[in-house]
Amino acid sequence: MRFVVDLEKVTVVLAEAGDVREVSVVVAAPAHASAASETTVHRLADVLAATNVGTLEQDGTAHLRADAVLFHAAGQVDDDWERRFREVCEDRPHGSVLAAPATVIWPSAS
Repeated sequence: MRFVVDLEKVTVVLAEAGDVREVSVVVAAPAHASAASETTVHRLADVLAATNVGTLEQDGTAHLRADAVLFHAAGQVDDDWERRFREVCEDRPHGSVLAAPATVIWPSAS
């Protein structure tokens, strides 16, 4: 599953919800966004927090809130999906909310 983030429009959209094997956050815009830019990294952290989707860690990994993922996936997934998704979540809550680790993919890294 991919959460596609537009840093300019401050939008986060779930794509490929059924595939829980690979969880990622894909920065789609702006095209020049990069992990090397402190400004865009900070902006991604702000957008994830503002949309209540998750947090961005110091190591560049995103942690997606399980409740936010469940909300975004509603109506897009089969009956067994929630069990499979819970299996990819960390054993212990991240902060006070169960979270799924996600790789961040930047447009300039493609």
